[in-house]
Amino acid sequence: MREALLGLALFTMACGANEAEGGQPRPDPAPAPEAADPDTADPDTVEPDEVPVEEPEPEPEEPPEPEPIDIEAGARLGPIRIGMSTDEVRALGLEESEVDPRTTAFGPYHVSYDDGTVDEISAQIGALGRIRLGDRVIEAGTHIHAIRDAFGDCTWTEGGGERYECHDGTLFVRTTHTMDPQRYTVGVAAR
Repeated sequence: MREALLGLALFTMACGANEAEGGQPRPDPAPAPEAADPDTADPDTVEPDEVPVEEPEPEPEEPPEPEPIDIEAGARLGPIRIGMSTDEVRALGLEESEVDPRTTAFGPYHVSYDDGTVDEISAQIGALGRIRLGDRVIEAGTHIHAIRDAFGDCTWTEGGGERYECHDGTLFVRTTHTMDPQRYTVGVAAR
């Protein structure tokens, strides 16, 4: 019997641990805020997840327009000058390929040699984009007659298509087998 009373006392104490003073059961503790179920939680007490604000993507900036390629009658076209050696032209780092036994392409430029030095440089104006003669800038796509007039002191020459030699043959503009203004050839030659 003693054991039964002891068991009943322990049972009563265990049951009484859940009751507040006054004999009322204690309420279950509220779940921790981080463990609250967002579907059943009170919206006033639960902080919404922070949603990152997406900033609009910046407009792509257009790259600056490259400088025009300088052309000087009898002197130079871009970085290549009349009188340069093959090694000096190669030192510019332009991609090199043979066009014919007398002409080598360096990037967009066709270079012809006489006695081992550059004596003519030419390129299609479309590959150059823009050329500058003195303070005059000529855009690719400009009609050959406007280029001729900008070069000044030009005469028409034989050879098919439109061919103009200017400044005693040290500056020229020519058409190829097409009148496409992107494919006009401009160039300089030694005096």
